Formats: sequence, C-alpha cells, structure tokens
Amino acid sequence: MEDLAVKSVFSIGTIPSLSESKVQPQDGVFSNLLKNNIQDTNNLLNTADQYQYDFTVLRNRELHEVMIATEEANMALKFTMQVRNKVIEAYQELLRIQV
Repeated sequence: MEDLAVKSVFSIGTIPSLSESKVQPQDGVFSNLLKNNIQDTNNLLNTADQYQYDFTVLRNRELHEVMIATEEANMALKFTMQVRNKVIEAYQELLRIQV
C-alpha cells in the first residue's frame, strides 16, 4: 500500500525551479500588502471603538457584537505586530550580511 502512495506522489512530476519559472518580481506588491493590512487593522480597531462607544453611551449595541468586534481587532493587531516583527528581523539580517 505504501509503495503505491509513494509512486503516485513521485509520478506527478517535478516542481520547476525558480530559474525556470516565468514569475517576475512586481514593484510594490509587498508594500501594497503591508499597507492594506495596516488599513484593514485600523478599520477593525475603529469599528471596535465605535461599537464600544455605541454600547456604553448610546446603548444600541449588544454585548456580543462589541466583544466580537473587539476580539477581531485584537487578533488583527497581534497579526500586524507579528508581521512587523518579522520584517524588522529580516531587515536586520540583511544588515548583518557582509559584502
């Protein structure tokens, strides 16, 4: 049984190397992804703030809506901070490379 699984995996073909691929780097794709991520995180934080205000002052939001919006904003902020940390680590690693 295991031999069949191994043979079927290897019969699929080889993965082309980067030199063989036709993918060309595009200017600004990574920066656009970062910018969109930061904008989305900011929107979630603003929404959570608005929901909290609505709940405490205007009393027209349910508690579960406020908690969900707050947790979504919290998770997005944590994700954004992790991406920032990885980008800074990569930059520092590039600075350590001796030419």
